[in-house]
Amino acid sequence: MLSWLNNTFTISTILLYIFIFIFYAKISKGLGNKAFYLQMRRFLPCILAVTLPPFLAGLSPLSLPFLAPLLTGVAWIVTYPALYFITYKNNSVSFSYHFDIVVGLYLTSFLISSYILCAYFAIFSLPFVILFTLIEFILLLIPLFQLVYYSIYGSCITETGMMAVQQTDTDEALEFLSALPLKTKIFSTLSLLALLFLLFYSNLSASKLLPAATLNTTSVIILAALTLFLAYYLSRPDPEKGASLRTGFIELYIDVKTYFQASSQYTAYHQANLKSLNVTVDNQTFEKPQTIILVIGESASRDHMSAFSDYERDTTPWLSANKSSSDFFLFRNSYACWHQTVPALERALTEFNQYNDKTFNTSFSILDIAKKAGYETYWFSNQGYVGSADAPVTLIANTADHALWIKQEINKKQYDSVLLDYLKKVDPTKNNFIVFHLMGSHDNFQTRYPAEFTIWGTPGKYHLIDNYDNSLAYTDKLLEEIHAYATEHLNLQAMVYFSDHSTIPDKRRQPDFTDFLTVRIPMFVYLSEAYKKRHPAVSDALRNHEFTFWTNDLIYDLMCGILAIKSTNYDETQSLASKKYRFSKANLTTLLGKLPLSADKTDE
Repeated sequence: MLSWLNNTFTISTILLYIFIFIFYAKISKGLGNKAFYLQMRRFLPCILAVTLPPFLAGLSPLSLPFLAPLLTGVAWIVTYPALYFITYKNNSVSFSYHFDIVVGLYLTSFLISSYILCAYFAIFSLPFVILFTLIEFILLLIPLFQLVYYSIYGSCITETGMMAVQQTDTDEALEFLSALPLKTKIFSTLSLLALLFLLFYSNLSASKLLPAATLNTTSVIILAALTLFLAYYLSRPDPEKGASLRTGFIELYIDVKTYFQASSQYTAYHQANLKSLNVTVDNQTFEKPQTIILVIGESASRDHMSAFSDYERDTTPWLSANKSSSDFFLFRNSYACWHQTVPALERALTEFNQYNDKTFNTSFSILDIAKKAGYETYWFSNQGYVGSADAPVTLIANTADHALWIKQEINKKQYDSVLLDYLKKVDPTKNNFIVFHLMGSHDNFQTRYPAEFTIWGTPGKYHLIDNYDNSLAYTDKLLEEIHAYATEHLNLQAMVYFSDHSTIPDKRRQPDFTDFLTVRIPMFVYLSEAYKKRHPAVSDALRNHEFTFWTNDLIYDLMCGILAIKSTNYDETQSLASKKYRFSKANLTTLLGKLPLSADKTDE
C-alpha cells in the first residue's frame, strides 16, 4: 500500500521539499498566510525540476556526477538569504528571499539536465567539462564575494555597501588588495584554485560516469524541454520578470546601478535649464580680480582634530594657531548628512538637501551659481574619476570651466599636495571660484601622506590611529599652503573647508551607519579683511553662528551667502552666512532625514 515510499524519486522529492521550505520559513520574517502558501506551491515545481532529471537517468540527485551542480545551486539558495537573516533578524520585521531559492534550484536542475543530455548525445568531452567548470566557477564567485564581504564587515551586503562597491575604481581596488596580509593573499588564491580543481574533477567524473545512464525517447524530450525552459527562464533580462534578476544580490546590484544611471539625468536637466538660472551679485563691480575657494575633505573627524576638540594630539597646528584670529570661523557642531561620499556631496554641492523636496537631477549646483556670479570655475580632485554616467559628484565637477583629476595623470604621485600644482594653473587676472576635492583621510590612512611627513608612529608602519592622525596633520599643512598661495597670488577673499563625512579610524570601515562619530565633521571659514569690510553682515552672521549646529548638505547655501548673491535658487534661511539662518540642533537631522542630531550624546 505504501510501496511508493520505496521510490527514490518520491523520497528525495519529499525530503528536499521539506528541507527547502523549512529553510525558507526559518530565514524569513513577517510572512503572511498568502506568502506562506504561495511559496508552498511555488517551491514544488522547483523541487521536481531538481529530482526529476536524475530519476529519468536512473540516478540519485546526490550522485558524484552532480556534485558541482549541487554545490552551485546550494550556494545561491543559502548565501544571500542566510546572511541577510543573520544581519537583520533582530531589527527588521518583514523580509523573505524566495527567488534566491528558486534560482538556486533551477540552476541545479539546468546543469544536471545539461550534463545528462550531453552524455546521452556523446558530446560530454573535455571542452564541455571545461565549459561547465567555468560557468559554475563564475556563478560561485557571487556567493563567495558575499561571504568574504560578511567575513570582513560582519554584515550582509546592503545598498550602501553596494554603492561603495560600484563606486570603487581600479586604483582603490588594487590598493585594497595590496593592503591585505600576505597570508590572506596566499590563502585566497589557493582557495580559488582548489575550488576550480574540485569543479573540474567533479565534471570530469560526470563525463566518464553519465554515459552509462540509459534514457528513452520520452525522457530525452522531457529533459530537452526542461533545459530550454530553464535557459529562457533564468536568462530573461526583464527586471520585473527575470528570476535571476530578482535574487537578493542581483536585485541590489541593479537597484544601485539604476540609481547611478538616474543621476545622469542631472546632465540633461542642467543643459536645458541653466539659462533660466537668475543670479544677482551684491556690489557687482569687483575692485580687482578675487578668488573664493571651497575645499572638500575626506573622512575627517573633528573629534581627532585639535582645533575642534580637546584631542590630545595637535593634528591641526596651522588651524589651531589661527582659530583665535578674527579672520577664521570654526564651526564645532558640524555634521555630515550621510556617512558616505556621494550621497553627502550630491546634496552639499546642490540645492538638494534633507530639508526640501528637491531632487539631485533637477537642482543647480554651487558651480552654476558661481558661474552666473561672474567667476571662472575650477574643480581639482584627487578622488577617482568614475565617469559622467556613474557618479553624481563627477557630473557636478564636469560642469566646471576647468576640471582636473590627479588620478588621470599616471606620472603624478597621488598625495593631496600635488593639487597645489593645479592651483598654479589658475588665471590671477580673473575672478575665480575653485573647488578642491581631497583624498584626505580616506582609508588606507598610511598612504595619504609621504613617509617623511610621519609625526606619530614609525614611518611605513601600519598603525590605524597614528596613520589617521598623520593624515589629518597632512591635510592641515595642505590647507595652510593653499591659503598662503591663494592669498599671495590670487587675492583670496574667502576659503571654506568641510569634510564629506567622518570615520572611526580604529574600526574597520562600515558601509552602514554605526555611530555618530562617522558624521561628526570639521568645517571652517576664512574671510579676508577686505571681504569683511565689504560684507560685514556675512562676517557678523558667521561669528554669531560659530556654535550653531549645521549639516553639510547646507554648504550650497553657505557658499551662496559668501558669494553675496540673490537668487530664487538660494534660501537665506538655510545659510550660516545670513542672520536669517533658521536651524538648530532641535530641527537638524542626519542619515538623510532619518536621525535627529539631538540623538547624538557624544559630548554629554
